[in-house]
Amino acid sequence: STPAASVVVTTYATPTPMLTISIDSLLAQTFTDLEVVVVVDGDLCDESERYLAAAQLDDPRLVVLRPGRVGRARALNIGLDAAQAPLVAIQDADDASHPRRLEIEVAAFRSMPELALLGTGFKISSGLTDTASWSLPDGQPKVRLVGRALLRSNPVVHSSVLARRSVLEMVGGYDESRTAQFDYDLLLRVSSAGLVIGLCDSTLVLHRRHPGQYFERLGPIRRALGSYQLQTSYISTLEGPERLGYRAIAAGRLAYQVARSVANRFRS
Repeated sequence: STPAASVVVTTYATPTPMLTISIDSLLAQTFTDLEVVVVVDGDLCDESERYLAAAQLDDPRLVVLRPGRVGRARALNIGLDAAQAPLVAIQDADDASHPRRLEIEVAAFRSMPELALLGTGFKISSGLTDTASWSLPDGQPKVRLVGRALLRSNPVVHSSVLARRSVLEMVGGYDESRTAQFDYDLLLRVSSAGLVIGLCDSTLVLHRRHPGQYFERLGPIRRALGSYQLQTSYISTLEGPERLGYRAIAAGRLAYQVARSVANRFRS
């Protein structure tokens, strides 16, 4: 039968401890009507291959695809194409999810039919083997709408995304011509289509930052320039004073981020 939710994970040379924690955190979700689609972008070490083989034998909800080295955006789109469920989540192979992540996110979609895409709160960790084990506050999580805030910065961590598959198909999935910030570009296209993006206030994702990530290797100035280019391309679709106002905000943020990066270099 078709699962209610699919989770797409792409991995490129992810260290086995991180990959294991990431996949295990999905297979241990309290929301069990799911499949986990792992796209191996290139080759994995023998230890990781042994882990995936054992996990597949233990849990048939795990699907592993091996298209070869195709690049991150293409790997994500291959995962989206293979996903069977009407709701599709994303998790980076070096991140991890709280056991109740999908339970809470799917409930939000069921209570808010206008939602197209949802992100959640997150914790940042530089620890390579930390797990997403923490308690959640009592009460019903709240969801706020992101709206035009996306034109100032990206508040949605990629590993927290849950979206309607029909929405991802409508906007064309991930842009395979890009080399970075695939998620921010996707979010801006969803928003520009007039669709609703929400952000749940519950902390449901452990997001790792470590030197091995391509995003980190870009450096702060290149990341800031990439964000500015994305923002201005979508700001140009606005009209009148609103366009001028968001252009000024984007330029101010870029100047601040460059100045801060330069100052940090001098301090070090």
